[in-house]
Amino acid sequence: FATDVASRGLDFPSVDWVVQADCPEDVATYIHRVGRTARYTAAGKGLLILTPGESEFMNELEKAKVPLKPIKLNPKKQSSRVQSSIQGLLSKDSDLKYLSQRAVVCYLR
Repeated sequence: FATDVASRGLDFPSVDWVVQADCPEDVATYIHRVGRTARYTAAGKGLLILTPGESEFMNELEKAKVPLKPIKLNPKKQSSRVQSSIQGLLSKDSDLKYLSQRAVVCYLR
């Protein structure tokens, strides 16, 4: 979990996934955020979660030739599964839990 400050110029080793739960303001911001993964020769993946009202952003990504694989989810089914997976990860790693809490606080400020 990180703020946009971490998307610019910082190199975190071994990041293989970037999950964006907040729609970026533009394509450049999306690219900077997802750029924390797949550094140098490493592979990586990104997940961008958009609400129906934010789905127009996909058109901007397509115009910029960003490869997309859209997935439509039933929020009622999927959110509890995602939430329980994240809670499981955080319960096993106190450092990750602390950092994720700090990221939420920074985002809310």
